[in-house]
Amino acid sequence: MESHLGTAFPHVGTTRASGFATRGRRSARPTLREIVEPDGSRYAVLDLIVEVPVVPAPEWQAIGRVLGFDWGVRTLVTACAVSLSGQQVDRPFFLDTGAFDGRQARIQRQMDRLKGKVDRLEMRLAALPQDVPTRSCLEGRLPVWRREIARCWRKYHARNRDLAHLAANVLLLLATVQGCPFIAGESLKTMKSTGRGRDARGRWRNWRNNSQIRGELWRVLKYKCHLAGVHLEWQRPRGTSHTCPRCGQSANTYRSPAEHIQAEDWGAWLWCVACGWNGSRDYAAALNIARLGAAFLTHYQQTGRFYHASIAELSTKVVSYSGTAAVLRLPPPGLRPRPKLSGRTDCNGWFHSVSLHSSYALPMMLRLCG
Repeated sequence: MESHLGTAFPHVGTTRASGFATRGRRSARPTLREIVEPDGSRYAVLDLIVEVPVVPAPEWQAIGRVLGFDWGVRTLVTACAVSLSGQQVDRPFFLDTGAFDGRQARIQRQMDRLKGKVDRLEMRLAALPQDVPTRSCLEGRLPVWRREIARCWRKYHARNRDLAHLAANVLLLLATVQGCPFIAGESLKTMKSTGRGRDARGRWRNWRNNSQIRGELWRVLKYKCHLAGVHLEWQRPRGTSHTCPRCGQSANTYRSPAEHIQAEDWGAWLWCVACGWNGSRDYAAALNIARLGAAFLTHYQQTGRFYHASIAELSTKVVSYSGTAAVLRLPPPGLRPRPKLSGRTDCNGWFHSVSLHSSYALPMMLRLCG
């Protein structure tokens, strides 16, 4: 017997979001249903519908800060907080999932190999006469390989769900610590898969994030924000990765801070020729999405109507930059030495798979991340 979450309510038992827990109350009789696996095996699933208390979200007029996050090129999520006056509130955070991507890619390759074996065996059986003695032995391999494919898929999706919950909890934690009851994110409608594979220059991660993690993270973050009393709104991301957050002018991206001669569309480093600002492309995009969230909030407070501005509109304020507050992910991708008072923290249960990068001192990171 397996417990499953009902579709009407998001959590069963204890709900944890942004550092606090609430107890739920069962509101209806549980329902029992049957699940049939691809290999023909069956099992029963018990759905429990549980009501949990919801923290009321503050009024839009009372919000003064916005937490913006971007789907990174090198990291899964990059988050920055901005005030309505155009000041960067705190330092950026990068949720790095590089090792996790490698593990998921290995599972995907294993499933591809198993599917190839199944296809070749089915073609061989189709051409094999019925009275051949080895036919029964060959037919016995099919359910074994199909069960293995089903187990790989379950493990693959379970890891994606766990990572989505982790990323949503990190965003809610940052919103709570920095006093941002409003989270602005990049719209999923603009995401397009461009392929996957070792020869695609990181397109495997883009494909996986587009088709799996981003949709799951949006679903998880939406209901967790609803429970925690935090507003969540998508913004128009067009141009956010190629716009300077300091002066608002278009900027090019390059391979690294040491190689800013040849511009690349998918470069990891943004360099503005107009004002000289340069930094991580993901960092700049997170700041620009936070700027869009601030413009969205300011427009509603002035007119009482919701409007999603673009990054090129004059209503989108630029963000002030300070060398001590707006630092980059560590270790830095350039030739500068690593600061001694900065740290990298591996998330609990994700050792060497998912980590938070910041210029905060390690004791401060441990206190914020629990």
